[in-house]
Amino acid sequence: MIFLIMALLILAFVAFWNFDLHKIVYVKSLSQNAGDAAALVGARWQGITLNLIGDLNIMQAVALTQGDASMASDINDMQARLCYVGPMVGLVAAQQAAKNNGVFVNERFTRRIRQHADTVRFEYTALGPDGLMLFQEPYSNCWEEYADMITVVADNGVAAGPDNARLYSDFAGGHLLLDVSFYDAIAGAEWCWFFHNAYEVLLNYTDFSWWPPLPGKLPHVDPMNSEYFGLGLTKRTVISDTSVVTLMNALREDRRLSDQVISNTVTAVTSSWYCYEGGAWGPWTAISPFGEVQFPATGPVKPQYDYAGADAAARVETQATRVTPGSRTSQITWTAAAKPFGYLEGDERPNAYELVLPAFHEVRLIPVDASSAPAGGAFDLDWREHIEGHLPDYQEKGPFGLPKYCWYCQQLVVWENADFRLTGIDWLKKFSSTCRTYGGGPGSRGGGSRRGH
Repeated sequence: MIFLIMALLILAFVAFWNFDLHKIVYVKSLSQNAGDAAALVGARWQGITLNLIGDLNIMQAVALTQGDASMASDINDMQARLCYVGPMVGLVAAQQAAKNNGVFVNERFTRRIRQHADTVRFEYTALGPDGLMLFQEPYSNCWEEYADMITVVADNGVAAGPDNARLYSDFAGGHLLLDVSFYDAIAGAEWCWFFHNAYEVLLNYTDFSWWPPLPGKLPHVDPMNSEYFGLGLTKRTVISDTSVVTLMNALREDRRLSDQVISNTVTAVTSSWYCYEGGAWGPWTAISPFGEVQFPATGPVKPQYDYAGADAAARVETQATRVTPGSRTSQITWTAAAKPFGYLEGDERPNAYELVLPAFHEVRLIPVDASSAPAGGAFDLDWREHIEGHLPDYQEKGPFGLPKYCWYCQQLVVWENADFRLTGIDWLKKFSSTCRTYGGGPGSRGGGSRRGH
């Protein structure tokens, strides 16, 4: 009987463990499908919006050819609204895509989105001593309408967080305490990371008072892109390249936008043209297999797709409750990124002329490391809480009064230990020659490169 009871207990534990394993795999599969779908839908709406803004650029050229300045002004107003409405529709659609794939509403994500709606409504519109708003409105009543759109997203429930959000109130400039890789390097005692990225800090650090102040939260002088799934556009007053007029006429005919032939004189007319911002839409270096930091790709990106620009990243966090006695709930996090792709004529990139034109045809998933999503995740709420709430206290009082539940705070406690830093200094004196910025070929040693999916 004792033997049978023991055998039954073992079999029961095996059965529970097997059930938990299958449930975790199932929930992980749901999370992956939901995150991928949300990112793809968000990126598709980016492509749709860019095509609409491109069509309106062509229609503005038609209006200016006809001498209709009033129509050109109305078109500018529609483009300004599309820079917010298009991405926000993408955010709404991303939530529905995640829910359709079996993921429930994340209450923490929903609260965060709702809080930001209040921030936009009450802080962005607040008047400063100069009588101006904190952030200049791209069009009349923009912040109220934008806050209403964010509230709609929160009211419907957020299942997939926009993981490459760029909030206007985010910290400006770089600081090691704002780099999540710094905390990862402490947790894993990755001395080679310090050797390549913060060797002087490792050598010279004394205590928490050593750090320079955190960078201020500088207002954007002229915001025009949505903070969620932004398009990375800017405005120019003149188009100097007359060759783009020929292309606009070809697109005008292909898309049956107007019978009016666009004149070359539009290049001399001052107006508001929506263009690709050079910094955001530069070469897609993050996925290049060449250079100092090589991406493990099988080859270079085709010329017509070699641009960074707009992309959408989505974060999904799910829970898998385990039935094995003594076990706890497992949290599963999945982040996916997608990007709209297109071309003009032949292998010309969509941004070959700077002017936004209708050129986007497809949407594809891309590696998260090759997207605009930050390493720590813009919608990693634990990270957000740390940089916004804990770091100011840390710089004032040190790490020992910080909450113990904060994983990032725990790494700062470890970092404060002089013996820990001395261990890294001693190791690098002996083995720094083995540190590489990227891994070598088969059979090579040292270095290595961590890459996301």
